[in-house]
Amino acid sequence: MAGRCAPAGAALLIDVGSTTCDLIPLLDGQPAAAGRTDTQRLLAGELVYTGVERSPVCAVARRVRYRGQTCSVAQELFATMRDVYLVRGELPEQPDDLQTADGRPATRPAAVARLARMICADETEFGVPDAVELAASAAVAQAALVLAALGRVVRRGWNADAGLGFPVVVSGHGEFLARRVLTQAGHVGPLFSLADRLGPTVSRAATAYALAVLMREESGS
Repeated sequence: MAGRCAPAGAALLIDVGSTTCDLIPLLDGQPAAAGRTDTQRLLAGELVYTGVERSPVCAVARRVRYRGQTCSVAQELFATMRDVYLVRGELPEQPDDLQTADGRPATRPAAVARLARMICADETEFGVPDAVELAASAAVAQAALVLAALGRVVRRGWNADAGLGFPVVVSGHGEFLARRVLTQAGHVGPLFSLADRLGPTVSRAATAYALAVLMREESGS
């Protein structure tokens, strides 16, 4: 379905969800992935097991910035990348959602407290400016993970004639991360957003939506 945005030549789908990031090469509107299983896709860089909500901060960054210094993080599930992006304002607050590292609400104040625990700080040592600084460094680290995978996929050569000008389709809850990585990579080709085309709710469930559409078309209903 994503291939319909770029039916000719090389293109790429980047879908960033709450848990994982998929980078799927496309050629003439069809999947051109090297991996056929998740393990093969991890080896090829086509699956990055990091997402904008559920990934523990300690799995993304070993060290973060704190008051101008670099500080090691606790290797515990004290905070997730959702907290990072709540603090940065890139994900919305959801006070009724308690699916967080400590069972407290998905709000910015609670996210600040969770991020403080990542460097074993209490409220006398850690405030909103500290959370913003820490979150910025964690966001940089996560972008670097995806950027490295993108480099591996591009170097594979399925887009040999396109350079960095190939079309990219972005989707998922973490579309903002995909855009950031593409900017860092120097991508200059067309960019298609499923959130813009289908709305953010459908884009977040793009895989399921695409499957339903394709099945309906195949059945002729």
